[in-house]
Amino acid sequence: MTEKKTFRWPFLILSLLYAFGLCGFYYKYVPLVEPFQIVFVPILLATATLTAINIQWGILFFIFCFPLINNLPYFFKLYEPIPLAPTALVLSLFYFLGVLIHMAFFPPRWSSKYAIYRPMLLFSLLTLISGLITFFRYSNFFPFTTDSIYELVTNAFGVSAGGAIMSIVFNVLSYITGLGFFFFLSQEIQSKEFVRKISVVLCLSTLFSLGFGLFQHFKDLRIGNNPLSISGFLINATFKDALSFGAYLSLVTPLLLGISLAYKGIVRIFSFLLIVFSVYLMFSTGSKSGLLGLLISLSLFFILFLFVAFQRLRSKTFSFKKVHYSTYIVIVLTLSLIFSFFVSNISFIRKLKNSTTYLRLNNMIQLKKFDNIFAGRANTLWKMAFSMIKDYPLTGVGVGGYIIEASNYSAITKTPIGTPESAENYFLQVTSELGLLGLFFSLWIFWEILKRIFVNYGKFPNTDQSKFLLIGAISGFAAFLFNVQVHSYIGSYEITYAFWLLIGLIFSLSQGTKIAQNYTEKVDLATTKVSAQKPFFNKRLKILAAVLVVLYSVIHLWNSTHSLSLKNRTEQLGIKQDFGLDKLEKTNKGREFRWTRSYGGLTIKIEKPVIVIPLLASHPDIQKKPLKVKLYLVKDFFKSKRLLKEITLTRTEWQDVALSVPEDVGREAILLIKVSRTWNPLKTTGAPDARDLGVAVGKISFRDY
Repeated sequence: MTEKKTFRWPFLILSLLYAFGLCGFYYKYVPLVEPFQIVFVPILLATATLTAINIQWGILFFIFCFPLINNLPYFFKLYEPIPLAPTALVLSLFYFLGVLIHMAFFPPRWSSKYAIYRPMLLFSLLTLISGLITFFRYSNFFPFTTDSIYELVTNAFGVSAGGAIMSIVFNVLSYITGLGFFFFLSQEIQSKEFVRKISVVLCLSTLFSLGFGLFQHFKDLRIGNNPLSISGFLINATFKDALSFGAYLSLVTPLLLGISLAYKGIVRIFSFLLIVFSVYLMFSTGSKSGLLGLLISLSLFFILFLFVAFQRLRSKTFSFKKVHYSTYIVIVLTLSLIFSFFVSNISFIRKLKNSTTYLRLNNMIQLKKFDNIFAGRANTLWKMAFSMIKDYPLTGVGVGGYIIEASNYSAITKTPIGTPESAENYFLQVTSELGLLGLFFSLWIFWEILKRIFVNYGKFPNTDQSKFLLIGAISGFAAFLFNVQVHSYIGSYEITYAFWLLIGLIFSLSQGTKIAQNYTEKVDLATTKVSAQKPFFNKRLKILAAVLVVLYSVIHLWNSTHSLSLKNRTEQLGIKQDFGLDKLEKTNKGREFRWTRSYGGLTIKIEKPVIVIPLLASHPDIQKKPLKVKLYLVKDFFKSKRLLKEITLTRTEWQDVALSVPEDVGREAILLIKVSRTWNPLKTTGAPDARDLGVAVGKISFRDY
C-alpha cells in the first residue's frame, strides 16, 4: 500500500518557524568559521534533505554521521569555543527539521504502541518548563524587569548570563533530542530488514571512527584531538573527548558482538574485526569506567549467550554441524583475545598493559581501592548535588543550573571543586536540576526499559538469530547503567544518541516474531499492552500530571524569584557585577581602561557626590557619525534604573564625564553604559582584533562639587 501524498499547512508553518529558530541557534552557538562551515553545512543539509524525502533514509544517515563528526571543530583549531560547536546536537536538529518537512507532505503514522512514551512526554514537558523558568532567572526576567539580556555574573566563578543560558539550552536539548530520536526510531523500525540496515550502517560508522583512532594511535595523536586529551596521550577518535570515546566503545562493542552472531557472511567477519579494534583502542582512552563497563557488558553477553546455547541444546534445535564456521571463528578468537591478554607476552599485548587505562585500573585493583572511582566525586560534585536536592527537593535548581549553582554551593560550604561540567552521575544530575519529580519520571523511563527487557526477552524465540542482536543491545544498556554512575554525559550528545539507539533496538527486537518482513500497523502488539482503542492518558493520569506540573511550575518560579534569583545570589555571595566589559588594558602612557561592547556595567560604591568617568571612542568614522553614549545608575538589581546623562562623542580623544549623584553617596550601585553602535577592527581595518568595541572606560574617580 503506497503512502498518500497530501499537503499539510500546519506542519509547513511549523517547519518554517522551526527553521527560523534553528537559524538563530546556529548563528548564536556554532562557530561561523568558513573552512569549518564548508565541511559541516553539506552534512547538515544532506541530513535534512534525506529525512524530508524518507524518514528511514534520514535515520540511517543520522546513525552513520553522529559518531563521526564530534571532533570536526578540532581540525580547525576551535579549542576555546568547544561548547559552542556541539556538532552531533546540531545534526539532530537538522534531522528533526527534515522530519517536520516530511510530515508537511505525508501524514504521520505515529502510534502509542509503547508505554514508555508516557513518562517520556511528561519528562520532556517538565524539562521544557524548568528550562523556560530557569532561562528567565538567569536573564534577570527579561523582558519583564530589564530592557535587554545583560551579561550579568551568575555565580561565584564569574560565569556570565550568556554562559548560563547556553547551559540551559544545551541541557534541555540533550534530553529532548535524545527522547525525540528514540520516538521516531521506534516508530520506523518495522522490519528485520531495516534492523539489518541499521546494523550495517552502524558498523560502517564505527569502522571509520576506529580507523581514525588507529591513525591517531600509530601516526599523530594531535590531529583531530583536543588539548586535554593530547596532554594525557589519550585517543578520542572522532568523539568529543577520550572519555566519550571509551563510553561509546563500552556501549557498542557488545552490540557488534551480537551483530557478528546474528548475521552471516561478510557482516559477521567485518563486525568481529571491529570488536578487536574496539577492545584494543579502549586501552588508549584513559577511561576506567569505560573499561569496566565493557567488561560488565561482555560478561553479561556471554552469560546470556551460553543460556541461549544451553536452551537450544536442551530443545534439540541446535546442531554443531549446522553452525556456520564463522560463528566458531568469532567465539574462538574472542576467547583467545581475552586469554592472551592475561598470559601472552607478544608486543601489542604488552603495549595494552602499558596503556594509561590499564595502568590506572591495575593500580586501583592492586591497592584495593575500588572506591577511588567514586570517592573524588562523592566528596565534591556529588556533595554539591545532594546539597541542591536538600534545599530544592521538588524542583531542583533548574535544568542546566547544576554547573552554575555548584560553584555557589562550593563557595558557601568552602568545598573546592574546580570547574564543574556536570554532577558526574546521571541520576544526581537529573535530581539536582529537576528535583524528585524529574527523578521520578526518569526512573519511570528506566523502569519501562527494564520491564520491556524482562517481560519480553523470554518470549523471543531462541531459534531466531536476531536474539543475539537483542542480547548485544541489552548488554550495551548494562554498560550505560554502570557508566552513568560516574559520568552524566550531558554534553556528550553522541553518547545520548548511541544509548537511545540501543533502546530503540531493544524495544523493537523484543517484539520477537512480531517484527515481520512486511510489517503493517494492523499487527497486534499485544506485548505492549497498549491498544489503539486505549487512550494514551486516562482521565485520572491527566489530572494528576496537570496538578504535578502546575505545582512544580509554581514552586520553581517562586524559588527562582527568591532564593535562587540573581539578586539574592549576588547579595549572599558578594558577587561583583561587572559585565559587558573586556579585560583590563593599558595605554602607552600607563592609563588603565576596559572596552565595552554595546553596553557595559560595573558595580561601584559612590564615595562622593560627583562621579568622574573617562571615556574614549575609537570609531574611525566618528566625525561623520557621532557616537551617543547613555549613562545610567542602576539600583536594587534593576528595580530602579535612572538615566544620569546622555553625551555625544565626536572625536577619538579621552573625555571626562562628570555625573552628579549626591543622594546616593555611600551606597553601592551599578553604573550602566550603553552606546548607540559598535565597530569591529578586524572587519573595518583588518587589524587583528575581532571584538565589537563600544567605548573605552578609564579608571572611575569621585570628587566633591
